[in-house]
Amino acid sequence: MSENNCMLVSENKHNFCFSLNYCTARAFKMSVFPFMFLLFFPCECILPFSESKYYAELPKRIKALSGSCVQIPCTFKAPETIMKNTERIFSCWIKKNQAVLHPESLVVFNGSSNILRGFHHIEILGNLSQRECTTVFYDVMNNHTDSYYFRVEMKNPDWKNTYQYNPINISVSDVPEPPILTPTDLQEVMEETTVNLSCSAEAPCPKQPPTISWSNIPESAHITTQLQEKPDKTHSVFSYMTFKASYKDHRKNISCTATFPRNTPKDTTVESTVMLRIQFPPKETHITIDPSDSVSVGTNVTLTCKSKASPSNDIIFSWYKWGDSKRLDYREQMTFGANRTNAGWYFCIAENKYGIQKSKEIQLIVAEISVPLIAGCVGGVSALLLLFLLTTILRRVQQANPSSESNVRDRTMQIRYIFYALLADCIIVVTNLLTFSLFLGGLIQLDNIYVNDLMRRK
Repeated sequence: MSENNCMLVSENKHNFCFSLNYCTARAFKMSVFPFMFLLFFPCECILPFSESKYYAELPKRIKALSGSCVQIPCTFKAPETIMKNTERIFSCWIKKNQAVLHPESLVVFNGSSNILRGFHHIEILGNLSQRECTTVFYDVMNNHTDSYYFRVEMKNPDWKNTYQYNPINISVSDVPEPPILTPTDLQEVMEETTVNLSCSAEAPCPKQPPTISWSNIPESAHITTQLQEKPDKTHSVFSYMTFKASYKDHRKNISCTATFPRNTPKDTTVESTVMLRIQFPPKETHITIDPSDSVSVGTNVTLTCKSKASPSNDIIFSWYKWGDSKRLDYREQMTFGANRTNAGWYFCIAENKYGIQKSKEIQLIVAEISVPLIAGCVGGVSALLLLFLLTTILRRVQQANPSSESNVRDRTMQIRYIFYALLADCIIVVTNLLTFSLFLGGLIQLDNIYVNDLMRRK
């Protein structure tokens, strides 16, 4: 027997057979047991062998989502002369199951005899005459996880081959793989640098591909999304985001979410996240003062310099006062007791290895005589006047010695007159004191503002 010749051993009613090449035939000739095995066991119990020089191109494995479909990219090799002259070409898919030996139970799809087992629908997308055997399995479930083999059958002239050396393993799960977000660990980038992020999600069912969405998108981001074919002919959805790094995006978590449609009440959503780390010079540098209003002499005042920068642990602060070139402090906070000499305008400078920024000035107003103190003095004087009024009335009453009812009436009228007269005098005095205190407080405030302004101009 020549090497190119094949020996057809047997073929059942479903056209399942196997052929033995030259090397296999020689091996059988050297042993009696293989011959006896073939004699007593029908060929239906054995998967048909394939000729080694003909092969099918399939992915070795593919992951599918339950309740969805899975597309298997497939091409095959066959004799050129037979392909040109054959009248009809059929495709088969065989499921490998070690627990079941009968070939009929292994066949899940046979185009020549319209066999469909275990699946709701199987569709051959490829043009078999062009050696394309891409197939879609619909509504796959977890029990469909197994290895599958492609088989081709031709008629007039007849040629059949099971590509047993090129199986594909289909793994079905209820939860899809999370999208791949690259770079997975984004290194620190400098502000204004262009950043490129890529998010991809497997699309085992290109007819129902997942959708990709982004969250916490930077203001300058530009996004493109498309379904792409990979080198192994499977598909993935790729989404690309490009943006310029900004200090506002520092430590922001950007998430890529993939939503997979399924023949279930709810679609399945999975996501991946990456944190942005941006390096930038000090930004938004400003001063806060506590207490925020004008303070009296002796009050403790705290000035705080706040700034955003990255890295933030090496910021250097410097404090200055208008009119004085000497640095007052180098810490973030500066605390001191208020007096007339330290009233004025203050500013701070924040600095790291990438840059420097100066804050706006803030004014510290120190009042030597406080308005609350003046108000307290006025209140005290008013209380003394009221006490004087009551004392005077009591004395007049005690000095009175009425001899008759008419004298009592006259004395009462006289006391009322004295009371109202003294009360009017007290009101006038208190009003004048309040007016004077407000006027004096205003003068003090204007004086402080004038002095601080002069110090700032110097």
